[in-house]
Amino acid sequence: MDLLLTLVAILATIPYISFFILFFVLKKVTNQATRSTKIAADLSSVFFIIAVNALLYLIFENSFLTWTIITYMLAIIAVITIQWKNEIDINIWQAARIVWRGGFILLALSYLVLVPIGIYLTY
Repeated sequence: MDLLLTLVAILATIPYISFFILFFVLKKVTNQATRSTKIAADLSSVFFIIAVNALLYLIFENSFLTWTIITYMLAIIAVITIQWKNEIDINIWQAARIVWRGGFILLALSYLVLVPIGIYLTY
């Protein structure tokens, strides 16, 4: 059990490792790089959420998890509104996928920006 907790802690601390491990495993299984990238991004987004919120807590000494959840909910509402305004069939799963993958990109970039700031402020 301790080994599993340690592994999860490492993957959440450095989420890029989880993304690349998932990508390479999925690429071996599916033999499709594009599909493997999408699935790895979907699965490792959770690790990026944890890591970015931990960094924000380290820097600002305040939890931003509630704001993260609210932002995701507002983004899904915005995508559904755009679907409705453009007279596209409203698809909640498609809206959630768009927001989830957009969140992955935003969180991956945020992680790259926040790590040096967190290291600087810690030392």
